[in-house]
Amino acid sequence: MSEEEKKRLNQSAGKILREAGLDFEMWKDYDWIKKMDYVGYADYYLQKCYKRISIDKELYSKLVKLDTRLGTTSSEQLFVCLCRTDRWDIIKV
Repeated sequence: MSEEEKKRLNQSAGKILREAGLDFEMWKDYDWIKKMDYVGYADYYLQKCYKRISIDKELYSKLVKLDTRLGTTSSEQLFVCLCRTDRWDIIKV
């Protein structure tokens, strides 16, 4: 993957998280996410929204797709998702 593509994916994920109301600063990226022990952007979203009543399935799905393109495996995503929620509609993503 080119640096330009990686930058574009990081910008897309950051925009999604900020639109969801999370305080995700512009300088944070996938490398930061991994360094902070999140599996990816979707994991970050689930952990930050853990206490919220509603988790947006469509938003979560977009973040999973971005994570996959950035290198997070499906098995990593599923494992962390099962640790964060028991909502079947989110787990199926």
